[in-house]
Amino acid sequence: MIKHNFSEPMNINFPKLEERIMAINHPDFTKVEEMREMLYGLLVDGKPTLIMATGGSKVVAYYLQLILERLRFSGIIAEVIEPRDYFYKENREMFSNLVVISASGRTNGVKEALSDFQGNKYLICEEENVIDGTVISWSNECYEKEKSFISLASSLAPITLLLDATASIGLELSQKEIQDNNEKIHELFLRSQEKVECLPVSFKDTNLIQIMSGYETRVSGSVLESNLTESGIMIPVLHDKGSFCHGRSNLLFQYPESKFIYLTHGKKELDSILIDLIQEEYSNLSIFDTEDLDDDIFWKEYYLLLQMYFLSKKIAEDKNMDLTQPDYHPKIIHKIYRFRGEM
Repeated sequence: MIKHNFSEPMNINFPKLEERIMAINHPDFTKVEEMREMLYGLLVDGKPTLIMATGGSKVVAYYLQLILERLRFSGIIAEVIEPRDYFYKENREMFSNLVVISASGRTNGVKEALSDFQGNKYLICEEENVIDGTVISWSNECYEKEKSFISLASSLAPITLLLDATASIGLELSQKEIQDNNEKIHELFLRSQEKVECLPVSFKDTNLIQIMSGYETRVSGSVLESNLTESGIMIPVLHDKGSFCHGRSNLLFQYPESKFIYLTHGKKELDSILIDLIQEEYSNLSIFDTEDLDDDIFWKEYYLLLQMYFLSKKIAEDKNMDLTQPDYHPKIIHKIYRFRGEM
């Protein structure tokens, strides 16, 4: 096992996360406008949309899916797929739009899918790429690129641009509006940090963490699962609340020493039953919610997402491990990450 020798450690990368996001979302640049034009085009078209992503980029894909399905009840059919899925999907011609999310724009299968697709094509990436379609790049001259094995900004950057674009749909986009949103985002960073710092739980001796999520918390649940898996810090299991009721609760019984993270935007009857039952039998449940934020689902899920970033950092610190520069097997990682053959 070796360290990723092109990375900077978590104690450098994490404190710069907000600074990097603000540079990407800077009102002097056109990044928000470019994202808004893409989003507006998809909403006006109103037709089925494929969203392609893999790894940590799937978090962005789930956020875009949430927007397309929920924004002003647009009712757009949006499906998230992996690049490999595209070539096995027999009904891909039924979709009018393809949105690819890839930090590099060079993920295996991406260029082939963009070349093959016959409808409207969009690529959301960090650096500019040349494709037969529209490219939305989040990099600019103010943005300091993150040096990390797990790039925290690569997920949070496009999600932040999508949040701004969503908030300004149908309104006159101005520098002041973007700046107001950035001030609100700054406040949510502070709130999220405070929530996690006040958490009276240590993950030092924890090897299994169970995450209870649902449709409206898919983004935040996925980012915690992805961070912990890709860093190898511990084993995360992501549960759907309904599926947990149908047998998956046995994992908590078999591993009572595991930690349980419960995500919610508002307690329904099922939430109350699950929380009461689990707390009655176990003392290892932590609830993360957005009850202190009176906004729409897009802001709420962004807020919960930030909480999961800070929770990922705390878990890494408790385990004395590095979130952005983990140990890894050099032969396996390089061999499969650079694979460009047939899928």
